[in-house]
Amino acid sequence: MADYVEGVVAIEEELHLTGSTGTLTQILGLKSIKEPSFTLDEVEDTDMGSGGVKDYVAGLGDWTLFEAVIKHRPGSEDHLLIEEHLLSRERRAFKIVLRGDNAGSTVEATGEILLLGYEKPSRAPGAVVDATLRGRVRQYTEGALTAPEAP
Repeated sequence: MADYVEGVVAIEEELHLTGSTGTLTQILGLKSIKEPSFTLDEVEDTDMGSGGVKDYVAGLGDWTLFEAVIKHRPGSEDHLLIEEHLLSRERRAFKIVLRGDNAGSTVEATGEILLLGYEKPSRAPGAVVDATLRGRVRQYTEGALTAPEAP
């Protein structure tokens, strides 16, 4: 019988973006995050000797579109940092802290991101409003699993 592998519950994860001063700042109110993934294009490379079966080679690589949903707080320091980063049109450092297991271990990932969008919500009476960040990652490196600090 195969060993059971426990799924990781996503809590206490973090997103940090860089402001104009070059300092990484944690974005508060993070509700969800889509971790960047690397994909390769497949390029057909069939020739007459392929035996009637298409052949492929790996093409250009690309990072998937990064997305995060945060609580929308107009005028907050986070809101101003995000807008400044977006309007700068600069690729800047960012950091994600992901939960590695249910015992509290984490994985810290760093890279560079070009913010492409800060979609603000439609506002309705009585509703909590969220905003969606979108960006294109240029590089992304995950660190090793780090055990939680002892109490």
